Amino acid sequence: MDHFSRCVQENVIPHTPGEEGLADMRIIEALYHSAREGKAVKLEAVKKLDAFRGPPPKEEG
Repeated sequence: MDHFSRCVQENVIPHTPGEEGLADMRIIEALYHSAREGKAVKLEAVKKLDAFRGPPPKEEG
């Protein structure tokens, strides 16, 4: 939360933004769908490694 608060204050992209959480939720939903249907579920690949990731958080000293 501290990192996210600083990002808001300093207008910086968070290291782990909401888009990454959304991608995680899509994967989880596909897992549930796969389990219900008994078959693989394909998802669209993210085109870029760490496509939404911002800079790493600054060390607290």
